[in-house]
Amino acid sequence: MGSTRLPGKVLADLGGRPMLQFMLERLRRLPVSELVVATSTEPGDDAVAALGATLGVRVVRGPEHDVLARFEQALEAHPAEHVVRLTGDCPLADPEVIVATLELHHERHADYTSNVIPRTFPKGLDVEVARAEALRVAAAEAEDPAEREHVMPFLYRHPERFRLATLRGPELLGHERWTVDTAHDLEIVRQAAERLGARPDVGWREVLDVLGPTWEAPRRVPFLRAAGSGDHEPVVAVRTAPGAVWLIAAPMRATWSPDELDDPGTRLWLAQVDDRTIGIVRVDVSAAVGEVAVVVAPGQGGPARGGELVELLQRELAGDLQVRALTANVPAHDESTRRVLEAAGFASDASGSRLRWDNVA
Repeated sequence: MGSTRLPGKVLADLGGRPMLQFMLERLRRLPVSELVVATSTEPGDDAVAALGATLGVRVVRGPEHDVLARFEQALEAHPAEHVVRLTGDCPLADPEVIVATLELHHERHADYTSNVIPRTFPKGLDVEVARAEALRVAAAEAEDPAEREHVMPFLYRHPERFRLATLRGPELLGHERWTVDTAHDLEIVRQAAERLGARPDVGWREVLDVLGPTWEAPRRVPFLRAAGSGDHEPVVAVRTAPGAVWLIAAPMRATWSPDELDDPGTRLWLAQVDDRTIGIVRVDVSAAVGEVAVVVAPGQGGPARGGELVELLQRELAGDLQVRALTANVPAHDESTRRVLEAAGFASDASGSRLRWDNVA
């Protein structure tokens, strides 16, 4: 209830009922052991707890900002082997997507599985699943306030420690926005509920049919889009093309398997202008630090274009909870790459061979 951008949003009217009730009614179909509302101990959230009790849903209350501790409390009160995290400002959360994420989680024997790294579903269909033991490790070791507030970052910041998996959607819809952070967002979701009759079994594809896609790729200027297994051929084509410019080459390889392209610890983007692929941007994550590599296709501008792609990557990662910093190894003789990275805000470490940019946005 204490949202700064839209106070009281979790109980705002949606389809003739509080938004949280609307969401819980949609989730009752889930094949899970128990639904738990984990809210805060703040007096303003008494109404949230009361609604949960009225609906017969378990309620756990804990710190307002240390949501990871709140989840640990919920796990202690309601033991489970795996925990699904959904946020109360995503009333259109779809059981079909949640079940698919759970199935992938079990199939991959993962510690953490989501549909947001990279994001291919509309924002508002977010699902995160964690193995209970992994979540307990996070609760014991996480110190960064962002890791405490957002529950799961400790896990996906450490692909070297935890097995990660990502569910990808059938289309690239990550720019669509169905979550509720602002009054405008609420009106969009209300529009969907009104036009679809607020049925609890409405699927996300029906919502998309009603609202339609709103994002269009920019024309005639470079942009980054998340690559997937279906992009294996264009990735390899750019990487192996004669005359390709290796701005930063260390982590690049001649080929990638589809599984590697879908690994949340290996973030990969295609740089495109209109429908033409002009390069690749790759970030290999370990301990929340991403080693960056950029390849520019022949005839696309060389290091100057590579610098532009680095800046696009920095904007892409603004506010990203997985990657807190980018680093790059640059040979001492490669002054052109060094100048490109320094212009983008990278600074040399004591050795002079590694450059680092801290993601403070």
